[in-house]
Amino acid sequence: MEIALTGSIAPELAAPPPYLIAGGFRLVELAALSLCEAGKVVIYVEEKIDLPLILEGCRFEIREGIPHDVPKVEVGCVPHLLKTRNLVCGSTRINLGGAEQMATPLESLADIIENNVEIMQTALARLRDLGVELVRGDVRGDVRGDAYIRGRVYEHTYIEGPVVVGPSSAVLPFTYVRPGTVLYYDSKARDEVKNAVLDAYTRKQHGGYLGDSYVSPFVNFGAGTNVSNLKNTLGLIRPSYTSKSYRKLGPVIGEFVKTAIGTLIYGGRFIGPLSHLYGVVDRDVPPLSIYKDGEVVAMDAEKAAEYVRRDLAQFGRGDLYASYLRRLFKKSLF
Repeated sequence: MEIALTGSIAPELAAPPPYLIAGGFRLVELAALSLCEAGKVVIYVEEKIDLPLILEGCRFEIREGIPHDVPKVEVGCVPHLLKTRNLVCGSTRINLGGAEQMATPLESLADIIENNVEIMQTALARLRDLGVELVRGDVRGDVRGDAYIRGRVYEHTYIEGPVVVGPSSAVLPFTYVRPGTVLYYDSKARDEVKNAVLDAYTRKQHGGYLGDSYVSPFVNFGAGTNVSNLKNTLGLIRPSYTSKSYRKLGPVIGEFVKTAIGTLIYGGRFIGPLSHLYGVVDRDVPPLSIYKDGEVVAMDAEKAAEYVRRDLAQFGRGDLYASYLRRLFKKSLF
C-alpha cells in the first residue's frame, strides 16, 4: 500500500507537516496505522526529517518525494482515515473500500488540539485490535483508562486516559496527567498536564499548568511557567493563525523555545520557534526573538545558531543541526 501526504497545517513550524502529532502519534504514523492491515505501508512526503517515531504494530516506510501516480491525502485529513478507507475530505478523495464518508480537514494545530482526545481514542482502539500491548515499561503510578505507555510513570502520579507516554519519557512524581496528554519521546512532565502535546526532547520538569496546548521538540519550561486555556469571560479564543474560534485553547509553542521562571502565557498565542520568553506573554511572539516586558527583540542569528547546537548536543542529536539551521534560518517564514 502506498500513499502520499500533502498540504500544510497552520501555524508553520520547523518540522514538516506530516511529522506533527495528533492523537499521540505523528501524522505519518496515523497514515500507516490506518492502512497497515493491508501489509507494509509506504508513505511519501515532500520533506523528511529524522525525528523519533514510536508507533508499534505496523510495518511502514517513509520516502521523500511525491510520485504523481500515488493516492494523495491532505495532512489535515489523515486522522479521519482511522475511521474510514473511503474518504472525501477537502481535496482528498480516496476509496479503498466501504461506505463513503465525508469529513472536514483539520486546518490548524488548534483543530488538532480540539479533536485530540477523540483521535487518540480511535488510534488506541486500532492498536488494541492489532494485538499491540498498550501498557509496558515502568509503571508505578495510578493509571485509569486507555494509555499507551512505553516510558516511566513514577510513584505518586495519577493518569487519566487516553494518554500516550512514549519511549524514554517520564511522568514525574506528584503529577496529574489528564486526557489527551502526549509525552511523545524523551519528554518529561511534572505537576498538571491536560490535553497537551509534548513532542520529543521537551522538558516540563517543574510546577505549572499546561493545558490544551501544542509543544514542539526541544522546548524547556522554566519553573512556574503556566499557560491559560480559558478566558475569564468564558468567551471564545481567536488565535491569529486560523479564522476559527475555540472555547478552550492554550498556546502553540515552536521548536527550541525557552521560558524563564514564572512565565505566564495567554491562551491561543503562537510562540514562534527559537524564541525566549520572560514574564507575562499576552501576544504572539515571532520566531527567533526575545520577549521581555512586553517588548520583542530579534535574536542575534549567530547566537541563535549556537543555541540550537547546544540543545541538540545535550540530547545527542547533533545530526539534526544542519537540517534545523536550514529550516529555521532559510525558510521565508523565519
